[in-house]
Amino acid sequence: MIHGVAMNPGETRPFTISTVCLRRYEFSHALRVARDIGFDAVDVVGLRGLCEHVPVNGTRADFREAAAQFVASGLRAASVNADPGSFDGFDDLDDVHGRVDRLLEFAVATSTPLLVLPAGEKTDVRVTPPPVGLLAEGFNRAAERARSAGVRLAVEAPYFGRPIDRVDRASALLDALDPDIQLAFDVSHIEAADESVIDAWNTFMPRIGIVHFRDAVSGDIRRVIGRGRVDFGGVMHAIDSSDYGGAIVLELETRNSPYASKEDEVNAAVEYLDARRGR
Repeated sequence: MIHGVAMNPGETRPFTISTVCLRRYEFSHALRVARDIGFDAVDVVGLRGLCEHVPVNGTRADFREAAAQFVASGLRAASVNADPGSFDGFDDLDDVHGRVDRLLEFAVATSTPLLVLPAGEKTDVRVTPPPVGLLAEGFNRAAERARSAGVRLAVEAPYFGRPIDRVDRASALLDALDPDIQLAFDVSHIEAADESVIDAWNTFMPRIGIVHFRDAVSGDIRRVIGRGRVDFGGVMHAIDSSDYGGAIVLELETRNSPYASKEDEVNAAVEYLDARRGR
């Protein structure tokens, strides 16, 4: 029995967990907790000011230390989800690309196949028109580095609260990107923008490299799974009916959780999703 969920010896979760769920722990401790609650794969997070399990502003030595901790855990990395700075004029581009290079080195050292970057800088005011050209230039330059390192690159879009915040903007950005750049598909960002998650899935599926699960309502991406409006049964049916073979990541950076611990919230999310899969 693991945190109230019965599991057979050697059994692992059908989902991947983001280390942002365990951000209150130091990196090595978070990895132990992820394994203890039944996960064999994680999405490793380096989001500035939120969860810096990957020390995105650190030195190469800091990155090497984090990589060594990860390798020692015995876990598999589905992706690195990081914010090295933006390509749309808010940060020094040489600094941003330097961080991207260190993230790629981390990915290589940990056998991580995918690096996920956000779609522009966070903003409280909707940017019109969106800086598609600047973002595409930065992402395409990063894609060349990723290709040389043998790592796939994905942009997380739509991303509520950033310039590429709607399906039409994500489509425009993808059209301007190197075709090898994939999409990180987060259902909460689409639901929060009052758009159809299923329609977005059907639009973007050929480019989707990874999926993030968290619940949402209009304007709020931080709902506990089962307490928002996302039709997870419908989403999982769409995923299972497609050729998608990538990871589904539980990215439970939520607010007002009714659970005593994040581990309990993760277990409840898995039970909720399992109950709706195949309906």
